[in-house]
Parts: sequence; C-alpha cells; structure tokens
Amino acid sequence: MRIFTIVLSLVLTWVLSGAVASASPVVEGDTDDPVTAAPAVTRPDTPHCTVTLADAFRSNAADGSPRFYEGTLTPPKACPGPWAKVVMDQTVTVSGRQYDRIGDLRIGGTEVWWGTTEEPSGEGRRPITYHFDKDLTPYAALLRAPQPFHGGIENYNSAVYTGVYAQTVTLTYYQADRKHPAAVSPDHVAGFGHADATPAAPTVHFTAKDLPRNITRAYLEVTLEGHACDEQWFDDVPDEVAAKYPAAGLCGKGPYREANFAIDGAPAGSAFTFPHIYSGGIVPQLWRPIVAIDTFSLHAETYDVTPFAGRLVDGGTHDISFSFPDIGGEFTVVPTLLLYTDKNAARTSGALTQDDVAAAPERRTATKDIDGGVNVTVTAKRRDVTAGYVDTSAGRVFTRVERTRDYRNSDDVTGGGFTQHVVQGDAGQQTSVSTVDGHVRSAARHTWSYPLTTDATANITDDQNLRISGSAEMTKSLGDFTGDGRNWRPARASREWLSSSGVLARTNGVNTEADGRSKTLYTGPDDLGRPYFHYVASEHGLITENHIVGGRG
Repeated sequence: MRIFTIVLSLVLTWVLSGAVASASPVVEGDTDDPVTAAPAVTRPDTPHCTVTLADAFRSNAADGSPRFYEGTLTPPKACPGPWAKVVMDQTVTVSGRQYDRIGDLRIGGTEVWWGTTEEPSGEGRRPITYHFDKDLTPYAALLRAPQPFHGGIENYNSAVYTGVYAQTVTLTYYQADRKHPAAVSPDHVAGFGHADATPAAPTVHFTAKDLPRNITRAYLEVTLEGHACDEQWFDDVPDEVAAKYPAAGLCGKGPYREANFAIDGAPAGSAFTFPHIYSGGIVPQLWRPIVAIDTFSLHAETYDVTPFAGRLVDGGTHDISFSFPDIGGEFTVVPTLLLYTDKNAARTSGALTQDDVAAAPERRTATKDIDGGVNVTVTAKRRDVTAGYVDTSAGRVFTRVERTRDYRNSDDVTGGGFTQHVVQGDAGQQTSVSTVDGHVRSAARHTWSYPLTTDATANITDDQNLRISGSAEMTKSLGDFTGDGRNWRPARASREWLSSSGVLARTNGVNTEADGRSKTLYTGPDDLGRPYFHYVASEHGLITENHIVGGRG
C-alpha cells in the first residue's frame, strides 16, 4: 500500500494531538477490536427473519488460495414482505499478519456491498473481530425473488502474510406493520457487477437491459475504489514533479480525479469519490483500533439521471460508460441503476432537452519553488446541467438537474520527494427540481464536503525494512435540503470526523517501533432522524474513551 498522511481541519473543543511522541520506542501488542463513530442501522420492533449467507466462512482454502461463499438467496417464507427494513450484518475475525483486502457481496448482478478489511499486524496474541452493517432496503425490489449470491474477501496468503478472514454474513428481513410501514424504495434495481479501468483501458462499459417501460425517475449509484497509484490519488503529483524526484517513486497525473459517465454516448455527469483510506494506508498504526471513515463499507455517490429516463424506456439495451481522463493506476467502478416507475401506467415516454456536461472541468495547475522542494496547486471547477421530461399518468414532468464541484489541492513536496504536505478541499452539490405545468412537484438538494490535509514522511527499503510516520484527519460532511426550487430548508445534516497519528519501524520483518493514537466523532441524525453523538479516542492501540449520546430507545 502507498504510505502517506492526512490532517483535516475541523473546529472541535478537543485539542488535536500531533505526531506520536514517546520517550522510547513503543511496540503495540494486542489492540482493541476495530471501531467507528457512525451510528449503526436501526432495527424496527417487528417480526423478522434472518438468513445466513456465510457462517465463519474462511477466506482461504487449505492451499492458501482465495475462496468465496455463494448460493441462492430466497425470501424467507415466514417474512414474505412487505418489509420495513432489510439489514445486512457482517462479522469478521482475523489473526496473523495480512494486507488490507477487498470484499463484496453480489446478489443477482448487483453489488449490494463493497468494502475493504482491517489489516492485522500479527503482533497481537489474540484474533481481532469487527462488525459492520448496511441498510439494504434500497435494494428491496431485488430481494423479492430468488437470486444467486456470491461474496467474500479476496485474500492471499504467503509465508509472511498468514492472516485468514472468517466471515459471518446475514440478512435480516423486518416485516412492515402499521407503526413501521413498508419503506419507500426503488421499484426496480439494475446492477452490473463491477469493472476495472486502467491507463491502458481508461473507459469501462456496462450494458443495461430489460429495464421497465414505465420509468418516472432514475438514479445512478456509483462506488469508485482506487488502486495502485490511484489508491491515494489526492497526493499524486504532475508527471514533471514525479520525474524530478525519481527515487521517491511519486505517482503522476496530478491529484484531480473524475470519471465522466455517459448513457448511450450522451454525457450524463462526472463521478467523484470520498477520499477513502484503507487500513494499510499512510501508517497502519493510524487505524488500530479506530479505522478511517467508511473503510469497511465504501461510500457510494448517487447521481440523478432522471433527464435520461425517456431514453431508458424503449425496451432496448443501453450502454453506460465511465471514462477516467487522468487515471494513474486503477479504479474499480461499481454502478447500480435505481429506478422508480409509474403505478398507473404501463408505459412512459420522454426526451432529453438539455445536456450541458463539460468534457473536462475548468482546471489550472501552478508549480513554484519553495524551501527544500516545490509546491503544486491544482484547482478545478464544474457546473453541469441536464434536463428532460417524462410523460406520465400525472402529466408531463420536467426535471432539471444541476451539479457543481469546487476542488483545490495544494501539495508541498520536499525532502527529495519523501515528504508531502497536502491540503485539499473538495465540495459540491446536486440540485434536482421537477415541475408539472410550471408548478414544482418536487425539489431536492444534496451537498457534500470532503476536506482533507495530509502530511507524511517515509524511509522505505522494502515492506520488511522501513520507518514511516504520519498523522491524519478526515471529515465527511453531508447535507440534504427540501424546498420549492428557490428557497431551501435543511432536512438532514451530518458530520463525521477523525484525527489520528502513528509511527511504524520495521527491520527484517520485525517491528521495532509501532504506536498510534486517534480520535473520531460523529454528529448528526441516525437513520430515524434522531440526534446522535458518538466520540471515541484511543492510544497505543487501546480504546481510552467511548461516549454515545442519543439515537437509542
């Protein structure tokens, strides 16, 4: 994994700790089990049924090769639906030493979960166990009929990396009742699995077929996961800066990343991603036991593509493509169409009336000499607008979607390229307004902000002989608003924040220094809209504070 550091600014009442300082080197032994600050999925108090997909399923066969659980998922007879909620629970246990690995769960052709794992050090005397959940209710339409499933962690063993992940995965179906009505969810889910884009093949295609003929609204959910030189894309530098410091092995193409997506060749938007950091990123000790935001279940972005609905109802096949103009390593693309249909009409029709999606953002790159190195500043702006109409049983519905993105990345590259200080701002919003006969039928605005600062210094011979140190802060701020298209009122807002620092020194595969400390905080509502506050702190791999207020009962 690439090594680097992150520091995010967020005004809190706590004083943020800096890099780990110790009178003598510390080597952490056992660490507490991994934790996060975000609220768990709430469960309605209704009759429910649990289906087990994997029970302590080991990620590797006896010869060390990866293996995956699979079968057919059938709605439980005792809980036929409609459902108030469907929840996936996953518990993972691992010991030994291992890299951070990728995992997924595919039901039918749809990836309903995509995430990464904890990276165990092998230093502890006991296995570590962690649990996470995900609300699968948005995929309820997919779950109403028997579907094949395939899932698991893609893990590889060696004489050094011995860790094997034991996975228990369940789906629990909660019946709806008068107090807990059936959740409003898409009427049709069209998943496509996943595909990898590379510099040699920067565009990937997915085929959508057998779509409903009466679509009224359409959304494209996209998860992007970077690998290799795009694993931590935000500290990539322009090619000329990478060439200036060849010994440092810096990744090129600059830090700005986007995936331009099109429907049947027509530009539909530009996809982006939260700056995920996996549990081997920067310094592994940063993420023991508090892991980075959304490590175990990567955050997906959702794009309103309703203006294209009129093109999707023709009963034919459709091409959905993603193109990375500046890809430096590899990106996995995981797309899913979430479709709503007309309950009072078997057919709808429509047309795309406006398609102002730029082929590239307004972007500038400036490089200047600083003390001990260079500074590179990259800025980019986007404002894309699409519009169209759908003829429905409620009349002709016009929808206009506007997306903006404002990006800035400043990177001080010093120490011969072995030290980087990155300050990044990445924020934007999506506004959708639908009208009938000139009157607003619905209006929604979603805002996001992912500010990021990174600092890192590394001295690496190979993965068994190195010394790396760093600190990290990251924030995910989300907001949702309702209104009339002109005036907006807040409907939901959340902020998740994390600050961490760590150090790792290894000689001939043996840790001679390994230490870290972290703080993380979530403020906002749980999935029922109740206020929720969760603060966790750790030091030397052990939880020192854990406070939860609200969200229960």
